Amino acid sequence: MEIFGSLIGNENIKKSLGSEIASSKFLHAYIIEGKKGTGKHTVARLAAAAIMCRNKEKIPCGVCDTCRKILSDNCADVKFSDAFKVDDIRKIKETLYETSTECDYKVYILNDVQKMTVKAQNALLISLEEPPENVVFFLLCTDANALLETIRSRAQILRTEPLDEKTIFEYVRNSDIAKDLPDDKLKEIILCSGGSLGYVLDMADQKNADILIEKRRKALKFTKSILAPDADGYSFIASLASFPREDAAEMLLSVLTALRDLIILKKDKRANLCFFSSRDEALSLSSKFNIKKLTSLYDATEKAIYDINANASVISTLISLI
Repeated sequence: MEIFGSLIGNENIKKSLGSEIASSKFLHAYIIEGKKGTGKHTVARLAAAAIMCRNKEKIPCGVCDTCRKILSDNCADVKFSDAFKVDDIRKIKETLYETSTECDYKVYILNDVQKMTVKAQNALLISLEEPPENVVFFLLCTDANALLETIRSRAQILRTEPLDEKTIFEYVRNSDIAKDLPDDKLKEIILCSGGSLGYVLDMADQKNADILIEKRRKALKFTKSILAPDADGYSFIASLASFPREDAAEMLLSVLTALRDLIILKKDKRANLCFFSSRDEALSLSSKFNIKKLTSLYDATEKAIYDINANASVISTLISLI
């Protein structure tokens, strides 16, 4: 039987959750943890469709009426919710024992549950302890540790994993998405995504690609300026005097990633890079500075991000890194 055939990557979830659904031994509650854009919503939708699908060769089949409704978010028995407060949970609880409209089960997919208040989590706990037989919860979050231990102990935790660059590139190129975007720009976006297919899909057009590449160009120039200050570097930093606070903090986060690449290259020249698209350029830059200099700048940049977010002067904070 083919299980979760359309799910990209995340073989661990295909194996564990898929086999449980195929054998009708799935649990009443799952926590799906992962970075933004790594497929949490996709997994929850596919799982809901697989639970309802009656195809014996492929689940979900994607073609039956039930699958099509669920995968297009048009099924009355699959409910999405941003339930952060106790009143939100109470509204959900009021519907738990209602008869399902179209399917054998009712599935509740709760988004960003790491934002739930403690009161809301405690209210949800009662439903997780004694759920109706035909109800399944999928709790989506970026960090399961933000949930109460009592919640975590009553649900199986599944983790979505970032995808590798090759998988994302092939997926996008084999679809109609970003068909007019050159390979080099697509690779730039993928490099910035941290393995998030969702991020790439959001950014994969010419306008967004150009904005992203320009931001990376500034981050690289700033990195070089603080590593080896010169007149051009000072001039460039002075030009950032009117830089919006949010943009400055975002740029420094990219600088952190660039410095991280340079630091790990001191230890392993074959290490995976997260900022530099050219390994030769990164190796050349890394070789010019000792690890003490790089780590010192890394720590100073972390502090600069904190200071800017705490309302310090943007230009003074940027200049302080030189």
